[in-house]
Amino acid sequence: MTQRKRNEPELIRLRRQAVEVDFDGGTLTSDGGLLLLREVDKRLDLIRRIDASIPDPRDPVYTAHPQSEILTSRIFGIAAGYEDGNDHQQLRHDPAFQVAAGRTPAQNDYDNDEHYPLASASTHSRFENRIDERAMFRLHEVLVDTFLDSYEQPPEKVILDYDATDDPTHGSQQQCFFNGFYDGYCFLPLYVFCGDQILVSYLRPSSVGAAHHARPVTKLLVEKIRSRWPDTKIILRGDSGFAIERLMRWCDKNNVQYVFGLQKNDVLIRNIACEMTRARILQSQQGDKQACFKWFRYRTQKSWDRHRWVIGKAEYSGKGSNPRFIVTNIPSEEGIVDTTYHRPLVNGKQVTQLKELGTVCSVARNPEEFYRTMYCMRGEMENRIKEQQLCLFADRTSCTNFLANQFRLLLSSFAYVLVDGLRRIALNGTEHSRLRVDTIRLRLLKIAARVRVTCRRVLFQLPTHCPSLSLFKHVLARLCLSG
Repeated sequence: MTQRKRNEPELIRLRRQAVEVDFDGGTLTSDGGLLLLREVDKRLDLIRRIDASIPDPRDPVYTAHPQSEILTSRIFGIAAGYEDGNDHQQLRHDPAFQVAAGRTPAQNDYDNDEHYPLASASTHSRFENRIDERAMFRLHEVLVDTFLDSYEQPPEKVILDYDATDDPTHGSQQQCFFNGFYDGYCFLPLYVFCGDQILVSYLRPSSVGAAHHARPVTKLLVEKIRSRWPDTKIILRGDSGFAIERLMRWCDKNNVQYVFGLQKNDVLIRNIACEMTRARILQSQQGDKQACFKWFRYRTQKSWDRHRWVIGKAEYSGKGSNPRFIVTNIPSEEGIVDTTYHRPLVNGKQVTQLKELGTVCSVARNPEEFYRTMYCMRGEMENRIKEQQLCLFADRTSCTNFLANQFRLLLSSFAYVLVDGLRRIALNGTEHSRLRVDTIRLRLLKIAARVRVTCRRVLFQLPTHCPSLSLFKHVLARLCLSG
């Protein structure tokens, strides 16, 4: 019988030459930049710490793929832009992933018994579904330890940013509830960042409030940080969802400072009535949005056990009034005094007697400066959450098992730790120091390479005309030097 050749799609010819495409190029990879992440991992000792935190119940005699190898494939895959475990059915043969996992890549799929591929998609699925709660706790300790180890000397203070976001669900998953605020079925993960570094990514059902379990999480974080840095000042920062009495009272008793947003009410608005009038007059005269600020003391009628310092922001624009408030316990010597009498500022500071506390505070920071420098900067954390969800697939929590979804969230967080480690170690002090995760992936990780394997070396041959050639060389040099 005559065998017909399968018809391939015909591309537009190049003058007299045919243009064809096939997938028979040999030992190639589209992720040559994973070598950089491999160096970052060795510097942070991340994969080894994660592996040590997860018990492996398998019999080593019948184990083909070590747990560290599975973790490397999955975390490096997320960093490289592969969101699902199913992708590893093909990536298990990729030479860049094999080198990252500590394997010598084969020139062919199966050169001999020593060159078998990495773990398959089904192995990754079984691994995700056997993680228990104790392992989850230890994995969060790895996140915090990695953060603490990134400092050569204990800092004077650290600001921990808290925020919750929605993680849409994709079917009949455990702990899946409808959330009226986000108008859909979702999870409600809690994130804690310090600057660009992540400390907590805790998955919760959406039937709870934003501050659910924030107090025990804070207690564990503070204990861990103070065990290494006993003299470091700790400041919590979050939106109004975290201004709950239990958390603030615990902070007051344990010398932890906080700056939280505060939900507005009639009493708070009355406290800034004069400032609101002034802002309205300024807006009518100048036309732009205007804001006036004021310190004052406030206590709820029932829920709070004490008076607390509040900053009121009286903002007025063409759309009308927009009052905002924050509550804090930062002591008066750091810039809080009562401004009930609206005494004039002298060089941005003012002197006021604190009758309630029985002390005299000599200077006070401008409330507008405090509001903008201490509270508004928390908006940068939201960009880090976007990197998690939009660039590292933290919302791919489609497992039926709730703990498996929590583990997927942590895998995304560990991928972020790797990429942020590259940004912090190799790009710090350069014009590229604020590159987003997906930009780093595009410029440094997604680089094609031909891989040549000999008995003495594994050579990655990158494109001669790579547009990120100079940046890649700079990053590689800094990583090797720092290692």
